[in-house]
Amino acid sequence: MTFTNSYAIEGHYFNFSTSGQWLWDELQVVLPTGEDPYPIIDAIQKRVVEATEATAKEAAKELKSAAGNRDIGSFSAEPSINLRPVLGGIELSVRYITQANQRSQLRTKLNQAAVDLLGKRNVRSAATPETAPTTAP
Repeated sequence: MTFTNSYAIEGHYFNFSTSGQWLWDELQVVLPTGEDPYPIIDAIQKRVVEATEATAKEAAKELKSAAGNRDIGSFSAEPSINLRPVLGGIELSVRYITQANQRSQLRTKLNQAAVDLLGKRNVRSAATPETAPTTAP
């Protein structure tokens, strides 16, 4: 692809390789059927928002600066959640923005948070039922 010099100088395009190198990434978790998915969805969303809050603000600021006087519409760098039914449960997909050089670290952190949240849920549901009688020896 080629551009005339005036096209580049007038700022009709932005070279993202010279800036923050932002990209969208996605966390996918399958929540099993038979349980209320909303508490775990809320907890995962909270963790993703906490982990990406600062970078989302920085990305939005850079994009608005790069856009100049062009309208970028209702762009938001906030994480978004999509749900869809899949075999055996509900697939939760959380899209979030991150810097390319931090992608692996953030992905690992968010995957670990999701596993921890799912594990805590399973421990609570597998605990001894409160209605079961207890006998002391």
